Amino acid sequence: MIKARHNNLYIWFFRNYFGLLSLIHFRKMSVVTDVVIPEDRSVLLFQNHFSWWDGYWSYGLSRKIFKRKFHVMMLEEQLRKRMFLNRCGVFSIKKSNRDFLNSLQYATGILSNPKNLVAIYPTGEMLTQHQQIMHFQKGIDRIITGKTDHFEIVLAVFLVDYFGFARPEIRIYLQNYSGDRTVEAIEKAYHSFYQTCITKQTE
Repeated sequence: MIKARHNNLYIWFFRNYFGLLSLIHFRKMSVVTDVVIPEDRSVLLFQNHFSWWDGYWSYGLSRKIFKRKFHVMMLEEQLRKRMFLNRCGVFSIKKSNRDFLNSLQYATGILSNPKNLVAIYPTGEMLTQHQQIMHFQKGIDRIITGKTDHFEIVLAVFLVDYFGFARPEIRIYLQNYSGDRTVEAIEKAYHSFYQTCITKQTE
């Protein structure tokens, strides 16, 4: 697997380059949240994955909302095509490979530090934002079972709409998760939260 590296120069470029592109392509970004994270806990962020922008948006959340060091899991074949992202906190995972377990163990280790955030796309693939039923990958249970009281699970839903303007608006909805720490329970809660966000988006 490819472990995350954090290089201040690369992170500065990543933040400013994608920040400029975001100003060009989007009208604004709104975050709808009442999430509270204790200072002594790290964050495991589950989010939908539907666009090229998702990593930048989750980086923005880690920096502005959660104020924690950004890490995100990415398929190794995709990361190898964009290795500069590795220096911004991206680490790799391979499906159906021995490295798969190493990546999950690595993510667990990152979460042992309360100053960290790990973002995961639980479906393991990019899906349209209109697909509201998502099936989470089973390997996630290796992160969320066992001793897990040192990190908070946060559900994130990213939605994009134009609302009558030439450029779209990004709305990010966040919610603390407090149920059973099983893949099935979190998947069910995420579906419910997604429906709630769709309702708010159309009000």
